[in-house]
Amino acid sequence: MSAEVSPAPMYVYGDSTPFELSVDFVAVIRAVIQCGVALMKAQHAIDCARSRVAESEEHVSSTRQDLGLMADAVATALTFGGTPRKPHVRDVANRLTTMARGTVSVEVRRAQSELEATIVRADKTIVDARKTAAAALGELLAKHDLPGSTTGMRLFADGDLYGAEAVVNLPGGISTTFAAAIPELHPWKTLRRVRTVREGNFVTLPKRVGIFNRRTEQRPICLDKLMILGFSIEGTRGALLLGKSERSGIAHAFDLDLSGPASRCRWHDRDEGESFQLAPSDAANVARIVRGIAAGCSDVAMRRRAMTEALLKGRALGEQDPAEVCASVVRLIAPFCRELLKRSGANGEIVLRRNLGAGHRDEVFVTTAELLEAINTLPPSLRRVFAPLGLEGQPRSRRAPARSLATYEESAAEISVAEFLPAS
Repeated sequence: MSAEVSPAPMYVYGDSTPFELSVDFVAVIRAVIQCGVALMKAQHAIDCARSRVAESEEHVSSTRQDLGLMADAVATALTFGGTPRKPHVRDVANRLTTMARGTVSVEVRRAQSELEATIVRADKTIVDARKTAAAALGELLAKHDLPGSTTGMRLFADGDLYGAEAVVNLPGGISTTFAAAIPELHPWKTLRRVRTVREGNFVTLPKRVGIFNRRTEQRPICLDKLMILGFSIEGTRGALLLGKSERSGIAHAFDLDLSGPASRCRWHDRDEGESFQLAPSDAANVARIVRGIAAGCSDVAMRRRAMTEALLKGRALGEQDPAEVCASVVRLIAPFCRELLKRSGANGEIVLRRNLGAGHRDEVFVTTAELLEAINTLPPSLRRVFAPLGLEGQPRSRRAPARSLATYEESAAEISVAEFLPAS
């Protein structure tokens, strides 16, 4: 009897040792750098907008103080050291003092108006920058699953069809939701009954009986003929919504906890507003239905399209700065990036080889020079977020392409020089 042979890993390091993830991680690193640079450029725009507001506020404060001192100096000078003067001279002095204070008030109001306009422009810049950051994160997570991420999905009845959403959660408190596409000929395109997943689904539920003597009795209910109106599974949590039809609404709602060795399930009665903990055997039945749905439409979760929601630690990403998101994403890939650099077998390169079978391998690589070229378009203070990747200090690979992007310092110098050039 021959011993079983373990399948060859899909990818290996540059030194031919097995790579633990079954993905093209070089492509992941490229995508994370691209996303990270976009996030930090958005952060730079936000920082600049806030800096302009702070400078404008300082200008208003100093203007008010300096012009106030000037008006006081004028008033003091026109008193002639407190020596009494003729009435018409005092009248002229008072008019001059009033004119000086009026001029000060006009200038202060003008500075305040400029501040308000700066705040409006800054607010718009911050909103636009955060939208850009969210779009960059959505583009990354729509195409790539990062280390430590968990995915889930939701189905919901929409007329006679199902709509779908994919959920991607990352360590660090990032939670995103995507619209997901269900192909036209997919089995889960149109509404289905429970029996199409599995038959013989009974649960014991409390039911109010009696007319004069109302009481609650435990009765078995068959779920087979009910329509699946909603479903979700995210990590160890699941939900199932059932009803006679989409129009009649939800008759039974089940919340599942799949974290323990035995599934736990709570049933909610929408009519009575009550809830009931199911027996372990009934909870196991509901769990089997949910897992059956998940298995039947698992491919839908990978068909992620536009990101519809993004949260960081429970708050909308559009209300927060993108730098923290960038730092979280970089931390996820940093250990793998450093290990790939260590085992690449080529200085200044990140190398992976994909097993094609029959002893053949296809190499994918990226040079650290290419990655740093994108990072160096950022101001130096914003590049530090990428330090955990270990890209700095690597020798330049002979396979690195010629530089095509200007560094932030070069771009800033070009802008400075252009200010002194005559207009063409």
